[in-house]
Amino acid sequence: MKFYLYCVTDADPNLKDDPGGLAEQIVEVINSKSLFVVASKFDGEAVPVTRENVLQHEAIVRKSFSNTTVLPFRFGSLVTESGLESYLKTREHALVERLAQVSGCVEMSVKIIWQNSAGIEDSEVTVPDLEEVGAGTAFLMFKRGELLGNYRLEQEARELEAWLADGLKDVVREEQITIEPTQRLVLSASYLVERARLTDYRLKLGLLQAEQTNLHFLSSGPWPPYTFANIDLEFGAHFGVI
Repeated sequence: MKFYLYCVTDADPNLKDDPGGLAEQIVEVINSKSLFVVASKFDGEAVPVTRENVLQHEAIVRKSFSNTTVLPFRFGSLVTESGLESYLKTREHALVERLAQVSGCVEMSVKIIWQNSAGIEDSEVTVPDLEEVGAGTAFLMFKRGELLGNYRLEQEARELEAWLADGLKDVVREEQITIEPTQRLVLSASYLVERARLTDYRLKLGLLQAEQTNLHFLSSGPWPPYTFANIDLEFGAHFGVI
């Protein structure tokens, strides 16, 4: 028998009256010094990726999140009892520090799409006439145009990243931004925002959207701080999480 993990918290999330966890198992709160792990027993080697299971995982994390600060585990995290005990013992200090960092915060998401794809379309390279310049020269000309086009898109995407970061810097605690200059979905960002500053964050984002009418913004949240938990990789690497 293994434990299926939902999240680590800094206080008992009080889930006694809530519905069961995955595979209709009772949700347990395992206490280890200053940490609490929300988990349920699971008899198996892997968790089926179904809509029902994913929604159940998210529901329990959200319920815990409504009562206390959480560091969510990724969906499908399984560990033995001894493995969990070892993990909490060796990583207690790091987890407590991380919980303090995300305390009182939610995760907000922003995605930006090139509205008219002008940058991508402008970067398209014209293929030279082979009869006029020859195959070798045509190839070099094509590659040069391709590199220049990609460079221009890269510069525009970097400017967009810096503009957004500067506009929101006063209302976010942390950020993680990814850019894909040659894709229509050019930017994906996650922000750690204090609950008390959500109104300010939304106001700032609205003003930024009004500045760039050529861009399409997709915003969502608030969510538990999945992106900022930073516990999945080390847990899987050191304790064999499936």
